[in-house]
Amino acid sequence: MSKPELLAPAGSREALVAAVQNGADAVYLGGRQFNARRSADNFNERDLIEAIQYAHARGVKIYVTVNILLADTELSEAVRFLHFIYNTGADAAIVQDLGLVKLAQQVIPELELHASTQMTAHNTPGIQFLKEAGLKRIVLARELSLAEVREIKEHTGIQLETFIHGALCVCYSGQCLMSSMIGGRSGNRGRCAQPCRLEYRLVDNRGRELADPAKTGEYLLSPRDLNMSANIPELIGAGIDSFKIEGRMRRPEYVATVIRVYRYLIDRALEGGKFYVDPAEAGELKQIFNRDFTTGYFFGVPGAKMMSYKRPNNRGVKLGRISRYDREKKLALIELDASLALGDGIEVWVTRGGRVGTEVTEMFLQNKKITSAGPGTAVSVRLDGRIYPGDRVFKTSDAQLMEKAVRTYSSSRENISIPLDFKIKASLGEPMYIQARDPEGVAAEAETAVRAEAAIKKQLTSDFLANQLNRLGNTPFVLGKLECDIEPGVMVPVSEINEARRGIVESILEERVRLRGNRPVSLETVEQRLDQAYNGPVLNKTLGMPLLALAVNGFEETRAAVQNGADLIYYGGDVYRRQGNNDLEQLRKAREYCRAKSIGFYLATPRILHDRELERFLVNFDQAMSLKPDGVVISSYGLLHKLQDTYDVPLITDFYLNVFNSQSAKLLQDKGVFRVTLSPELTGQQIAGLIPRVSVETELVVQGRLPLMVSRYCAIGSLLGGKGAGKSCNAPCRGTAFALRDRKGVIFPVETDANCIMHIYNSRELCLLDTLPYLVETGPAVLRVEARREDEQYIARTAGAYRRVLNSLRQKGEELPDLGAMVQELTARGPGYTRGHYYRGVMD
Repeated sequence: MSKPELLAPAGSREALVAAVQNGADAVYLGGRQFNARRSADNFNERDLIEAIQYAHARGVKIYVTVNILLADTELSEAVRFLHFIYNTGADAAIVQDLGLVKLAQQVIPELELHASTQMTAHNTPGIQFLKEAGLKRIVLARELSLAEVREIKEHTGIQLETFIHGALCVCYSGQCLMSSMIGGRSGNRGRCAQPCRLEYRLVDNRGRELADPAKTGEYLLSPRDLNMSANIPELIGAGIDSFKIEGRMRRPEYVATVIRVYRYLIDRALEGGKFYVDPAEAGELKQIFNRDFTTGYFFGVPGAKMMSYKRPNNRGVKLGRISRYDREKKLALIELDASLALGDGIEVWVTRGGRVGTEVTEMFLQNKKITSAGPGTAVSVRLDGRIYPGDRVFKTSDAQLMEKAVRTYSSSRENISIPLDFKIKASLGEPMYIQARDPEGVAAEAETAVRAEAAIKKQLTSDFLANQLNRLGNTPFVLGKLECDIEPGVMVPVSEINEARRGIVESILEERVRLRGNRPVSLETVEQRLDQAYNGPVLNKTLGMPLLALAVNGFEETRAAVQNGADLIYYGGDVYRRQGNNDLEQLRKAREYCRAKSIGFYLATPRILHDRELERFLVNFDQAMSLKPDGVVISSYGLLHKLQDTYDVPLITDFYLNVFNSQSAKLLQDKGVFRVTLSPELTGQQIAGLIPRVSVETELVVQGRLPLMVSRYCAIGSLLGGKGAGKSCNAPCRGTAFALRDRKGVIFPVETDANCIMHIYNSRELCLLDTLPYLVETGPAVLRVEARREDEQYIARTAGAYRRVLNSLRQKGEELPDLGAMVQELTARGPGYTRGHYYRGVMD
């Protein structure tokens, strides 16, 4: 078995040291900007230099995260940052933005790029697309099974990285707009507010609750933490190159503990023999942080068993139950199922009124103060709250475990043990010669400043030298082999030996850093390449009136759109079970109707298709393509890679590809795309700056309920349909409308598609009707209404409103209708509307 890399997170200097000292092969960390964990402490430029030098001296790689979407105004600075980290010695940059990938390949091609999990790489052709774009490693979507990972490795041969421990996103990474649209804190920009960890109720179209929160729990979108510690041999067997631990927002104690345990487990698996996880190791992983554990999607779709419905934060370890509570003294008697000591943190899951937590500062056994107690003991601790006998108690923090972790990153004595082999030669009247060499062949030598003299009391011996040379406690080195050629009866002062040893160690550390560095590229070269990459001025386009596109499902919806002014129809894509069977005959009728009316007809594609689903989809898609549509709307990198090699039709990319800047648009144009749909997270001002910079056509979504999440976990199937590992779902979603209601009473519609993927929609529909006079001036080729889940009445009303305004704008000088009144009429059926990020943008 090949040895996989153990990749650790670091959100601070302490976490970096904790990772390195506990056995990480590589560490990923971020600068103060351009990364997806901007709430972590992160590293300024000086910190980054020191972090890379520290890690490289100890044989550990550093990957710098630059994994957010970037506006045009940020791209040049982001490229200069890539240049800085390359010259500093970073081993790779982890990126999300296609535009940054394009510029990096042109400006700093020497820097290795890894595709962030934010790029939603979930099928083989998608990985091939990213490989051809210049990515050297792919961080896979967390939703892939182990069998799928193995097949992707076999078919692509590219380096693969997977998360194996830590928090899970309920949505496919890179596809979540929930935090962004609700509160302006975009996950694609590193500001996710984690709305998935809040309370939700599953309701029907009348608002009735369908799952009792008292029984199931209230946190319906909160996954458990991933834990693959028991499955290390299977992960290695799948050919995964890097095992990634999630946690740049976690404390260094967490990093220290998790990395230490996984270091043991990986090494144990590579040794062969029967693999096991020691109960103490499993206990430490659970104690340091857990929301309960899951193996995620590695072995199938687990349904409710993947979720932490009753608690979105650390559960700790079950400690016991309250057997008696003295309200006057505020003393709780706890029957212990696990050990407890002073300094530990505990929490009582009280019967009424939430939870009560405290640090244990006093503990009594039969009225005598004690400092610790083991399982089977009944101890009293001070607790204040509505506590009752029978309440469960959990240990949320273990003082001894925390202290053990802290020692690994706070002590000057290192855990790392890199052997140095020494050679010594000492002759009377000559300086003593010392040479040291590490396992990688890095060597240094020195001579003492004084010459060896005849010994008066003690002469030099190999044992004496071993003792002096092994004083390496505050370095990552230990004494390896010692080879001595010492003339009998000589001596050299100890201070001279120590001084020579220190100089040699410093030289080897510096050389280890230098050898792992990159060949510098000058800033002048980077600026020249950057100028060449931005070849050509801002374009002076001849602006025409944009076409109106309606994205629909079904023939009647198609006819309603066309009769009310649609220029283009996008048919299909994510087809929802609630809508019934959208079969080939309906598609044929819709195509023929559009042809007869001279309306452009495009086939739309689903957003998420794993390899097996993609194979099934392509069989039906080939039949659909026999109807000769005018083009295809592509929803993922994988479909773009697959379809452009198969069909000679115009291709449009959907907004799921996160085109946030002109360079992303140009890369897609280079890949054969003739129109790109821009990210709905762009402001009007950013749109106005982007469109003139590209020759490829652009499209904007202006109306409709936008999908906020797409998830392989289905709340409906898991709560109502019996969905679970090895259990099929009875499909309660057929023909029925569902939604999630949050703690404020806001309703988010939920749909499930043919592949049992859950789609959560915004509570308010996007409406940019009153911005059309400004939007049209920016020069988009197409304005789109997203209406795939809507009926023909909505479609007719909406298409008609947009057609009326566009016709008025076409007639120069004609007075526009009352746009405010039209917006109110158009959105009157719902709880209001949103202009998305057109004015407010996303939080920086």
